[in-house]
Amino acid sequence: MFHDSRLLEDGAEVETDLCVVGAGPAGIAVARELLDQPLRVAVLTSGELEFRRRAQQLYRGRNVGRPTYSAYRSRVRMYGGSSTRWTGQCRPLEALDFERRDWVPHSGWPFTRDDLDPYYRRAQQVCHLGPYEYAPEAWLQNGQRALPVDDSRLEVRIYQFAFPRDFGDAYQGRLAAARNVDVYLHANVVEVDLDPDARHVTGLRVATLSGRRVRFVARRYVLACGGIENPRILLASNRVAAAGLGNAHDLVGRFYTDHPFCFTGYYEPARPDLDGTLHVIEDYDRVGSEQRAHAALALPERTLREERLNNCAVYFVRRPSHKVEPTYFTAGVKSFTQLADVLKGEDVLDRDLGSHLRNVAGNLGDVGRSLARGLAERVRPRPRLALRTALETTPNPDSRVTLGEERDPLGMPRVRIDWRLNADDRRGLHRLHQVMRQEFARLALGRLVEDPTEDDTGWPVSMSGGMHHMGTTRMHESPREGVVDPDCRVHGLANLYIAGSSVFPTGGVANPTLTIVALAIRLADHLKEEMRRGQHA
Repeated sequence: MFHDSRLLEDGAEVETDLCVVGAGPAGIAVARELLDQPLRVAVLTSGELEFRRRAQQLYRGRNVGRPTYSAYRSRVRMYGGSSTRWTGQCRPLEALDFERRDWVPHSGWPFTRDDLDPYYRRAQQVCHLGPYEYAPEAWLQNGQRALPVDDSRLEVRIYQFAFPRDFGDAYQGRLAAARNVDVYLHANVVEVDLDPDARHVTGLRVATLSGRRVRFVARRYVLACGGIENPRILLASNRVAAAGLGNAHDLVGRFYTDHPFCFTGYYEPARPDLDGTLHVIEDYDRVGSEQRAHAALALPERTLREERLNNCAVYFVRRPSHKVEPTYFTAGVKSFTQLADVLKGEDVLDRDLGSHLRNVAGNLGDVGRSLARGLAERVRPRPRLALRTALETTPNPDSRVTLGEERDPLGMPRVRIDWRLNADDRRGLHRLHQVMRQEFARLALGRLVEDPTEDDTGWPVSMSGGMHHMGTTRMHESPREGVVDPDCRVHGLANLYIAGSSVFPTGGVANPTLTIVALAIRLADHLKEEMRRGQHA
């Protein structure tokens, strides 16, 4: 059943068995696994069934590290969460991603890919994907083909597209009809209450934008709010534990990770039959419904091990030609694009307005050329196969989410995001492109027209984050190296768990949603068993 928290009596206390905070893929996956179980589940979600800018404004924050998408734009505060804007791109992490690699400090999950594989199979269905099959041969049917590369040099990796993509819409009927699940809209968690010994969560303080203040009390709690909001709630809950929950070793918010994506040029196929391979994403509006999979190129595991590299993958996106030219990624055009989005209400400024205006004023020629080329392409389209590059960034403890001094309308501190990359991570990108150049020339597949333009830190000027917020409540057996244990329980707290990509120790290069859902299913199984034992204890 769905409830409007604004209609609850001010000061009311709602009791339940399990309280899940967040109704994106992680929170909905946990609730779905608990349907018709002998326990009451409350799911709390900010916003409502439709997007509202007033609720979204609660996500405003500041980017103080590498430029990337704003905290406001990179997630969605409503029922369904960011799956309401998701393209549905899915792939499991590689087996190597779970290993402790001696060339990657702070790497290693507390279990293997084989351990997670049964949950990946179940997540495949929850995400509305095709068969749990990622071997390229299974997808080379009905005239589809992959580039004929040497698999000892370049590996072909399959990604699938979910359809339908919106978890909120897909599972709304089942949650509404469930006898044991209650979904509370407009429910914003502003603090987690602890007992005096800081060992046990005693309740959640919830506020609505209409002024209601209520409290939810449960036996167990799950935070499933994403890689930015999970640490924000933990750090802001500092009434008993001064450093915040789970933060005895100053780890909450650290190791903030995202997938850098960049357009590094374009591909000119040597023959017409190479133009429409499985490597090409034709149109993001049609993926899932019409295009169920695509292929990327990556370095084989053996190469990554021997050369001690981080992972990287490249695929092609058919894109207007002016959007692959170097001019499109200059500072002036980037600032002009963001200012236009702000005026349209699609973004908010998270940096100084003056810096954007100076960028535009100092690069009026680039802005004018880019606009002129865009208008010309509306009359005479000239799309190209843009090289879309995704990179694994390795853990960096100085890359972090912290609390700023500014507060939102509910009194919660707004976030400061300091995204930092390790310089050695460029090696994976450069090596993959080098091998692609060599193989495309050797096999006469066509020409790679690469854009070598870099910013003043040596990264491609086109690079931005993938809105894949990971690592800020990382998983580890030891509380000195992780915020949650292998069961996703916050170290030192008996009844608080975390779901979502914030628990990833490393992020690999695959999109995180399938792994998020697999871990949520695994957590739900653990909670069912733990609560069943508790009832019979």
